[in-house]
Amino acid sequence: MPEYLYRRTHGIVGLLRRLVEDGLTKAMESGLENLTIDLLDEITINLGNIPGKNGVRDAEAGEIPDVDTAPAQKRIPRATQPRKSRNTVFDDRGTPPAVEV
Repeated sequence: MPEYLYRRTHGIVGLLRRLVEDGLTKAMESGLENLTIDLLDEITINLGNIPGKNGVRDAEAGEIPDVDTAPAQKRIPRATQPRKSRNTVFDDRGTPPAVEV
């Protein structure tokens, strides 16, 4: 879920707080009482009531984040690359067998 939350909020703490609060409110109202990605997908982050001096924020100064507030499309994982084999240089291969003379 951390990757999902970062993808939705771009790491902006205020948006993360808003998304989680709205998600928890919806979860309690629906009776589900469980915060899931499917539930968060239904929520649009509302930037309309961001507090500021006299309710005014300057978007050009970066006071209003430029993020896509709509729920993100689910990513389809791409084929994973095979893992690199581990280094076996220091592996203990045991005692060599005794050689008969």
